[in-house]
Amino acid sequence: MKKVILIVPVLIVVIALFIPATQEETITVNSSFFNVYRVLSTPVKWKEWRQDLRKIPAADTAKIVIKKDTSFFKINYPELELKVNIKDGVFTIDDHSNNKNTHYIFLAIPAKAPNTTLITVDKKVNLIGYLFQKLDAATFADTHIGELKSFMETDSLKYGCTIFKTHVPEANLIVMGKVVPTKTKYADGMLILSQLQQFVQTHHLKQTQPLIAQYIPKPNTDSTTVKIGFFVDKETVSENGVVFTRMPKGGPLYSAKYSGRFDRRLKIYSSLQQYFTDHLYQQAILPFESFLDNKLPTSDSSHVNVQVNFSTYF
Repeated sequence: MKKVILIVPVLIVVIALFIPATQEETITVNSSFFNVYRVLSTPVKWKEWRQDLRKIPAADTAKIVIKKDTSFFKINYPELELKVNIKDGVFTIDDHSNNKNTHYIFLAIPAKAPNTTLITVDKKVNLIGYLFQKLDAATFADTHIGELKSFMETDSLKYGCTIFKTHVPEANLIVMGKVVPTKTKYADGMLILSQLQQFVQTHHLKQTQPLIAQYIPKPNTDSTTVKIGFFVDKETVSENGVVFTRMPKGGPLYSAKYSGRFDRRLKIYSSLQQYFTDHLYQQAILPFESFLDNKLPTSDSSHVNVQVNFSTYF
């Protein structure tokens, strides 16, 4: 009888180790359903929002292997494997990381509030684990759902830079532009700048903001359109290739700052373009750059401090 009494609790514990249970949590993410779904269904985005993948040194990123099918993808890295099945908006994840296997499901649906998504997380555990976590508040940290929420709600993580709303600083603008050979675009830009500076002096104008510029490659050619501009303190005339125009002072701009090699700033353009796509914004004019040091680049490798500006209507 004593043996039976001892055996019964042991059997109960053993059975509890194998009986499956499901923990569930629903969180609100302040991002549109379209954006959340795009991030979850794009393997390379997992490399951005998962902290364990984001922390991988740049030199080791080649060790990340992604295999993708229409409704399945797998991400492999030494001591980490993710298998993600996608069906009818449900993401079923088998996660092997930190020497642990975790099985969980993400179900994303649009919330009633605009640009808001509800994500329900179901995590598979054994019964005994479920009971213990019930006593000590269930944790979903191993599903990384908190990291996903933080990523979707933090622009500096999601877009790789801090994007801020600002405005057109002045109304009066003088601009000079030319189509030039791409190989001489920096030298030609300096010539245009010199002509503008001379124009400012002869017309008794005052530059009120850092100079702005555009370097726009012409598709399928070896040419680039270079435009240089100054915001000035008063109205003037257009002459000798210098065009006076009026900007909508106070008009909305979405901007991001960049410091580094001039030829690597295009990643900021990609970030702002994705931001506009995600928010359904339309560009009013072509993007332009404010050179905060008031100096133009002289080569691809020139160090610049710029603010990239995208304009819109609201």
